[in-house]
Amino acid sequence: MFFSNTVINLVKVSLFGTLFLVSANVSAKRNKSNQFLDQKALLLAGERTNLKEFSKTIAFVQEENWDSVLVNTQKLLQRTENQKLLNFIHYYRAEAFHKKNILKYAMREFNLVGSEFEFYTMVRFNKAGIFLSWEKYNHALNLFKSIDTTDQKGIRTIPIDALFHNIGTCYFHLGDFEKAEKYLLMAIQKILEAKNDSALMVSYMELAAVYYEQYQDEKAIVYFEKAYYLSQKYGSFESKQKTSLNMAVVEENRKRYDKALFYRKEYEDWRDSLNDQNKIYEVAQIEKKLALTHEQQRVKLLQTENKLKQARLNTYLFAALFLLLVIIFGTYFYRQSVLRSRVILRQKQELDLLNATKDQLFSIVSHDLRSSVHALSVSNSKLKDKVQKQEYASLENQLEENSVIATNTYNMLDNLLNWALLQTNGGYFKQEEHRLSMLVDHVAFNFKGVLNQKGITFENTIPKSVKVFVDAESLKIVLRNFMDNSIKFSESGAMISVSVQSENEDEVCFQWKDTGKGMSEETRLKLLSDSPQLTKKDHEKTIGSGLGMNLCRAMLAKNAGKLDIWSRQNEGTVMIVTLKKCADGKN
Repeated sequence: MFFSNTVINLVKVSLFGTLFLVSANVSAKRNKSNQFLDQKALLLAGERTNLKEFSKTIAFVQEENWDSVLVNTQKLLQRTENQKLLNFIHYYRAEAFHKKNILKYAMREFNLVGSEFEFYTMVRFNKAGIFLSWEKYNHALNLFKSIDTTDQKGIRTIPIDALFHNIGTCYFHLGDFEKAEKYLLMAIQKILEAKNDSALMVSYMELAAVYYEQYQDEKAIVYFEKAYYLSQKYGSFESKQKTSLNMAVVEENRKRYDKALFYRKEYEDWRDSLNDQNKIYEVAQIEKKLALTHEQQRVKLLQTENKLKQARLNTYLFAALFLLLVIIFGTYFYRQSVLRSRVILRQKQELDLLNATKDQLFSIVSHDLRSSVHALSVSNSKLKDKVQKQEYASLENQLEENSVIATNTYNMLDNLLNWALLQTNGGYFKQEEHRLSMLVDHVAFNFKGVLNQKGITFENTIPKSVKVFVDAESLKIVLRNFMDNSIKFSESGAMISVSVQSENEDEVCFQWKDTGKGMSEETRLKLLSDSPQLTKKDHEKTIGSGLGMNLCRAMLAKNAGKLDIWSRQNEGTVMIVTLKKCADGKN
């Protein structure tokens, strides 16, 4: 045996410290496989016009500007839901963390890439490389071995020589030297085909270490010499230094001291060159720091001057802003004052109009109540006289007259109550689906006695299938007023009819028609007017304030209905009402 255990351990420590870093760098290096991935990503970005940010990310990746890659991909993650695009984003984030040697976050991002990703072989390869860096050799080996080398599509996305090299390294650290030798030889074969001399040097040194561990010194020396000659041609200062040291140790143990001295001297020369290079770098860094300090002082001086200028500018700016705020607030308060004055004036006008309506209502209602009470008093006096004179045959007519006066007075008071509730938003209101024909029949039933007494015919031809979406009680108020007015202004033998005029999917239009006295065009227009002013009816002898029609318009408006009137004097009146069939999609 040429080497003692102490020498072997010394070589292993110096060798594998270097080899391990090189191996990790090989696994992370951007190569043709990465360029192929970038091309696929650019094609994906080209398919959609809204992926400019993703295209910028790919450009940063190709420039190896990893900080910008992390910033851009973080923005993309917040507004991307497409899984295909997310796989590329997570892969680029993992690659950026890997390059910055933040392996924990690199592994996290690799784990977020879906298994359907076209380049998932690269994901496995890089994850295995991270496990290798963490010295978790079993995990690394399992992932490396899971890569199917017969899958031509997948295997072309990774460096096959690095795959074999890393598998051999895992087997070496796990103590399986036979398999370590097998895979390292396979890696060397692939490297020779690719003509990658720097990678070949690393594989020679690692294979030599495998033989060292098995005390196969002659084989180890061959590969150490190959590594040495390659380092002289293509290696860095550091690799030349290490291969020279290895050869010095080899020759010392072979007792060839003249060659050992040569390699030792060469090792020291490379070490001195490396130290000189480091010193030159350190001097350059010191000069750079001095230049930077000088530049920083100059920048501070300029910043101080700028601060003084900015302070003066800020003073002028604050003064201008203060004046502007004074003008703005002054204008605002002036305009608010004007607006408040206008609001107060409009409220005063509305209040005056309401007061006028109230005064008119009290005047008309008090006049009509007084007239009805007086008429009832006179009729009762006549009734009393006829009882005293025992004129029983005419009592029925007198009682009928009293009943009509009392009914009209009741209806007027009922309208007054409902009008007051409407003005104060009182009362119960709930819209539901109702049969229109049934509501008309309910109202007609309450007036059956009056209709019979006056000899008026009533006819309801609305189909029972017609339904409307209304508040039943408010619509009954409208129908009662229609019936009351029709009876009030019709003579004996007249006719009242209710029928559907038109109907569609959304609305029903029905008409309430009588053959009574009718009204003038002026009265008709007043009743349809939006003005809250009340009107006295054309027929002064008939009790009524005009409040009923005002109430009808308001009740129909609450039910989203419409009212129109056709009338001519001595030709009767037609009340035309349009109502909704349903509301908010209800049937």
